[in-house]
Amino acid sequence: MINFDSLIGQLGFTPTYTTHPVFADVFTAMIVAALIAIGLNFAFSMLRKKTTDIQKMNAVMKETTEWRKQYMAAVKKQDKPRIEELRKKQAYVNKMSMELQQQQMRPMLIYMIPSFLLWILVFPTVFGQIVAVSPLIIPWIMCNDENVHNDNLPLPTDPSQHKGPCRIPGQVYLWGWFLIVNFAFSGIISKVTKTSMPSFT
Repeated sequence: MINFDSLIGQLGFTPTYTTHPVFADVFTAMIVAALIAIGLNFAFSMLRKKTTDIQKMNAVMKETTEWRKQYMAAVKKQDKPRIEELRKKQAYVNKMSMELQQQQMRPMLIYMIPSFLLWILVFPTVFGQIVAVSPLIIPWIMCNDENVHNDNLPLPTDPSQHKGPCRIPGQVYLWGWFLIVNFAFSGIISKVTKTSMPSFT
């Protein structure tokens, strides 16, 4: 089984988190990181707007959703003539869905490389690993009691250094804070930039 963490480390893509961040106090780091996350989200939305035909994507998605609803209703009613009629359109619907996925992937691929470089080379050296503190603890993206206990243990090679960044429960990891901010603002940004799309449901 491939150990991707080890492979990425050997290729030199492992982020080097600073122990002396540019923004020493958590409040400033939290605000600046949030503004950067919002800015990146806005940039991605504008890139999607420039590289894709949003109106066509909306039309295709609505048509695909409507076909699926009609097909499921026909199957539920065991309406064989209607099922056969809808199946004749299935190849066209699949083709449209594939084109839609390609349209969605295009801006993501363009955005991915500079974003990856920022995450590997810039953000860890500016913010370190911790950028915020939360009263509520969400697993994986925030420090819990176990993380605090393990991270405060001294390194075997250097007892003056700790094993990890967590000092108190509720501290938010850099990538976790970006994730929270993106979830919180992506809908608003999509509406402002008019790049929101209907779901398949």
